[in-house]
Amino acid sequence: MPPSKTKLQKKRQIGIARRVYLDAHRKSPSLPEESPLDDPPVPMPMPMPVPQAVAPPIELPCPPTPGHKEIEPGPSENNRAPTVEEAKLALWWVVDAIRTPNPRGGYTYHDLNHTTLERFTAMRGCLSNFVQSGGKHFIAESLRAAVAQGKNATYARSIRRWIRTLITTGDLPYFHHGWWNVPMLGDEDIGHEIKTHLQAIGKYACAEAIVQFFSDEETRTRLGVPKAICLRTAQRWMTKYGGFRWRTELKGQYIDGHERADVVEYCEKTYVTFMKAIERLTTIYNEHGVPDPERPILIFPGKKPIIVWFHDESTFFANDRQIVRWVGPNEHPKPVKKGEGNTIMVADFVCAQFGWLRGKNGESARVILRPGINRDGWFTSARVVKQLEDAVKIVQEVYPEYTHVFVYDNAPSHTKRPEDAISARSMPKGEVKVFPRPVTVNRGNGTTEKVIPPRMEPGRLPDGTLQSFYLPDDHEDVNRRGAFKGMAQILRERGLYEAAEKKAECPGFKCEPGRTDCCCRRTLFSQPDFESRDSNLEEAARKLETRVIFLPKYHCELNPIEQCWGYAKRKYRQKPPTNNENMMKKYVIEALESIPIDTIRKFVARSQRFVDAYASGNNGEMAIEWATKAFRSHRQTPGHIPYKQIALGYVHTQDNAYIG
Repeated sequence: MPPSKTKLQKKRQIGIARRVYLDAHRKSPSLPEESPLDDPPVPMPMPMPVPQAVAPPIELPCPPTPGHKEIEPGPSENNRAPTVEEAKLALWWVVDAIRTPNPRGGYTYHDLNHTTLERFTAMRGCLSNFVQSGGKHFIAESLRAAVAQGKNATYARSIRRWIRTLITTGDLPYFHHGWWNVPMLGDEDIGHEIKTHLQAIGKYACAEAIVQFFSDEETRTRLGVPKAICLRTAQRWMTKYGGFRWRTELKGQYIDGHERADVVEYCEKTYVTFMKAIERLTTIYNEHGVPDPERPILIFPGKKPIIVWFHDESTFFANDRQIVRWVGPNEHPKPVKKGEGNTIMVADFVCAQFGWLRGKNGESARVILRPGINRDGWFTSARVVKQLEDAVKIVQEVYPEYTHVFVYDNAPSHTKRPEDAISARSMPKGEVKVFPRPVTVNRGNGTTEKVIPPRMEPGRLPDGTLQSFYLPDDHEDVNRRGAFKGMAQILRERGLYEAAEKKAECPGFKCEPGRTDCCCRRTLFSQPDFESRDSNLEEAARKLETRVIFLPKYHCELNPIEQCWGYAKRKYRQKPPTNNENMMKKYVIEALESIPIDTIRKFVARSQRFVDAYASGNNGEMAIEWATKAFRSHRQTPGHIPYKQIALGYVHTQDNAYIG
């Protein structure tokens, strides 16, 4: 069988390389080193015939001068081969220009264009072989490096020239083609001046501001710009060099109340402290969705590992469709439906270890309803408590080896207290006959009804005895029987006579920060029995022997289920449009179930980075930059707060019944 075309080409290339190598070693030793191969042989002209009648003159050689030494021709200083030491140094320079070693092993390769990398590779091959041969055959090694790059003897001559230039001046042969006509506005110094000017103008700076900037002759003289620029040139600079884009302003995290003093205090002293306290009993995942080896779970004697379940609600709309796509050139506007269409609300639990909460037979605590007065109603506090009861029943049956903590956001339906719970929010200062006041309840079908809420439960005096907020029903004054005492009398019975004489509340209830006795209402708010009253959800959790904790207000970044909703809605928008509620429900469930468990773990890891950021003392803006940009890698995360330094007694004392 005849050899293949590839084999013939390889043999031909080997033969060419062999002949070039042999020809390089057949040069005359009396000629300069570069003469055999550097320049093509020039044909000698044919001698003119000499007439036979005229004999050529015979010149006798002159006797040598005494003391004269014959010098054999050799290579000049510009054409000599480098020494081995020079070649080693040049080789180190070339290799360092190609790649840089990393401290932990491996290399970082520099971003070189194709021609520059080809030159450096050829120089590296020539110098490496030249050093290995002991400083011999410089021309032959340059030819071998040229052939390896698919070049000829002319390229080999260039290789030798580049090496000599590097040894002499230290300059590397970078390929700068296309860099000689760089626009003047592309200069980094000028660009820095333009950006500084735009920053001084503010967020609404535009291309016209650049035109005005260069209309000043003094500015042009200082920057070396010969003339003013037009608007189109300024617009090109904005996009090409400035990195600006004409688009809708990007939206970030909402900051309404995010840095409010009471919100920050609750975030740092309650939520973050609690999450860091139980951190060593939970599995911490890194940004790759795998358990973080640097923060392993530690099981203490008598403690169970903890699973944190995050809860939230989200609404899906029928007309919420994907609108960002590649639009064809011949497409025309199409009529669209007005409004959001039918809605479906979903409330569920998710955790990093197992994803969505599911039972052994597929049962779920997920709630799906059609919100509205004439539909399924609203997700009230009673429904929230019922969902928690269903969730606890499932986790105690499926995961009895874990301790379960349920995290809710600070929505009113979650933090609602019992109707008879003590609260100073609407209390009058003086005595009134009826309190709480009657409220109007919508019974549906356009009918309303006034309902009198139940009486407020008693509080506790400093000595622990119960304090009724109502006068006795057998009071000697018939008209005052069962009347509400009012804030002033309640404070007097607690021994706070000075506070009882103050005004009912500060204007707008915006009290001076740090003050707890500026008005009657603030004083009562600061009383222990008023502060420690639990919500319906917390009371239900205590009866179910589990724990509920609320997220800080306006801190949705701490709840990873928010990112799950975003993932699911992206999948939902890709479904065919429909206004049928059954099909909507089917699409919503499919979208929720499409979230991979690894993605859920990455979402939880991102929220954990925000917890670490707030625990390190960062505020909202700093935490966003820290968690999403500066410390994306878990190997760059600052040391988390040690377990022994964070609320150790908090875990082992008052919450011992609910954690472990």
